[in-house]
Amino acid sequence: MREERFIIKVVEMHYKQGLSQQEIGKKLNVSRTTISRTLAQARREGYVQIKINYPEGSAINLEGMLEEKFQLKEVVIASAQNEKELKEEVAFYASDYLLRTLKNHVTLALTRGVTLQNMVEYLGKDIRLKFLKTDDVNVVPLLAATNISISAPKSYRMAYSNYLIEEVARILNGNSYQMLAPQYVTSPESKEVFMNEKSIKEVFDLAKNADIAVVGIGTLDHNSALINAELIPIEEFQRLQKKGGTGEILSHVVDKDGNVIRDQFEQHLLSLDLEDFKKIPVRVGVTYGMDKKDAILSALRGGYVNVLITDEKVARYLIEENEK
Repeated sequence: MREERFIIKVVEMHYKQGLSQQEIGKKLNVSRTTISRTLAQARREGYVQIKINYPEGSAINLEGMLEEKFQLKEVVIASAQNEKELKEEVAFYASDYLLRTLKNHVTLALTRGVTLQNMVEYLGKDIRLKFLKTDDVNVVPLLAATNISISAPKSYRMAYSNYLIEEVARILNGNSYQMLAPQYVTSPESKEVFMNEKSIKEVFDLAKNADIAVVGIGTLDHNSALINAELIPIEEFQRLQKKGGTGEILSHVVDKDGNVIRDQFEQHLLSLDLEDFKKIPVRVGVTYGMDKKDAILSALRGGYVNVLITDEKVARYLIEENEK
C-alpha cells in the first residue's frame, strides 16, 4: 500500500499537474531515475492508461498499423474529398517529407513520372525553402532517360524528362547529374556497352550510394507508364503481364509477391538493380489510387520501399489484403 501511494502520487504530479520528472524528483527528494522507473511501472501495472483522441478524419492510427505490418519507417496517409484534392495532398506530403528529412551532404535519387512531377511543383512553392540552408546536396536519377513521343502532351513529356532532376537540384541549390543514355535499348550488347561507359557508370554508382530515394510505383494495366511512355512494344508488355507482372518499380516488373519477373526485358533495361536499390537507407514510395493497390502491395511485399505516402482507401486495402 505504501508503494502504491508513492506510485499514485508520482502519476498525479506528472500527468495531472504537468510536472517534469526532474521537478517531481526534487519535490519528493528522490532521483529522476527513480521517477522514470515509477512512471514506467505505473504504465506497466495499469495505474495509467493512455488514450489518444484522434482528430476527426485523422489516419494516424491507420499509419501505425501499416508501419507495424510491413516494418516501415513511416507511413503518411492523405485524405481528400475528390481526386484533385487527393493528388494535391499526396504531392504536399511527399514534398514535406523531403524537406523535413533533408540534410547537408546528402545524395537524393529520383525516378520520374506525373506523381513525382506534382511533388516537385509543391516543393518549389514551399515557404520553408527561404529558411532551408543545405550544403552539398546531389540529385541523381535511378534510371536512364525516357524518350517520350513528341505527340504526347507537354506536361506528360516533362514528367518523364530529365527536367525533374534538374528542377529539384535548382530548388535545393544542389548539384544535378544526368544519365545520358536511353532507358530501353535494342539489345543486351547495347546495354553492356552503355553500362560500362564511364560517365553512365559514375551516375549509377552515385545512385547506388544515395541516402534517400523517392520513387513512384506503377501498374501493369492500361495506365502503365511502360506503355503510355512508349518504352516497350505492346507485345513485350503483354508477355510481361502473362508472366504474372503486377507492378513496376524503377521500370523493373514484379509479380504479386514482389519478385522480379524473369524476362529478356531486363536485358534491355538501363535502371538501377533492385537489390542495389534496397540498400539505400530511406526509400520513399509516393503513389495513390485504388487502380495501383496491387502494385503497391507487391512493392511492399518485396521490401522495395520503407516509407510509404499514399491514400486512405489504399491503406485500408493493404491491411485487409495482407491478412488474407
